[in-house]
Amino acid sequence: MIKEIMNNKLLVFSGAIIVLMAFVAVFAPYLAPHDPNLTNLAVRLQGPSKDFLLGTDHQGRDILSRLIYGARVSIGSSVLVVAVTMVISIVIGTISGYKGGRIDYFFMRFCDIIMAFPGLVLILAFVGIMGPGLFNLILSIILIQWVTYARIIRGMVLSYKEQNFVTAAKMLGSSNVKIITRHLLPGIIPQIIVLATLDIGTVLLHIAGFSFLGLGIQPPTAEWGAMLNDSRQFLRSHPSLMIYPGMMIFIVVMAFNLFGDKLRDIFDRK
Repeated sequence: MIKEIMNNKLLVFSGAIIVLMAFVAVFAPYLAPHDPNLTNLAVRLQGPSKDFLLGTDHQGRDILSRLIYGARVSIGSSVLVVAVTMVISIVIGTISGYKGGRIDYFFMRFCDIIMAFPGLVLILAFVGIMGPGLFNLILSIILIQWVTYARIIRGMVLSYKEQNFVTAAKMLGSSNVKIITRHLLPGIIPQIIVLATLDIGTVLLHIAGFSFLGLGIQPPTAEWGAMLNDSRQFLRSHPSLMIYPGMMIFIVVMAFNLFGDKLRDIFDRK
């Protein structure tokens, strides 16, 4: 499989972008040439120069530094949301699908109730109730998003638990925990990885979108969606203020989507 992955140029290319962005996010304090929140009105709205490689924004802050720190917030928050969502979904979906009965009925009816409402509307309602901020936004997305993947994982478990190797394990006296951890999860983990990879781009768009509306990251923290919001009034006079964060969002989302799509092709053939 490693050879097949290395021979897939799009997979390697998108994976390289993801690794590069992760490196930038982790080492942002060492890569950023300036303090991303340091304002200096004397140099506001300057073009690219030796001191400011991408110029400055309307408050004299270095755009490049804010883009670098924005990667930490945008990508880090998205990965955190997907990781927590998947953990919750795996636990509930596996228990529901494997045990069945009243437990399955209770969890699935709860999921049906949540899924009866548009997800973005519910997230907006939760953020409105709890107040704007990164933590509240992350919590709201997790509370809504896990139900979809719990149902998907439940379906995977239902199909796998009827396989002969699971029946044989039961006949040999294996415990439920052993069957789940050694027989069921190894079969569905590759598909879960694909789902998680494809979902990171979507979550990043949600976080950037809510930050653009002023409901996510609060000033002066650097985040790509918030940077788009800050630069709206300068769209005609200084369009680069919106182009830079917009391009970062586009590149990262496209990289995760391509990476997940190519992973899915490889796992499907297996």
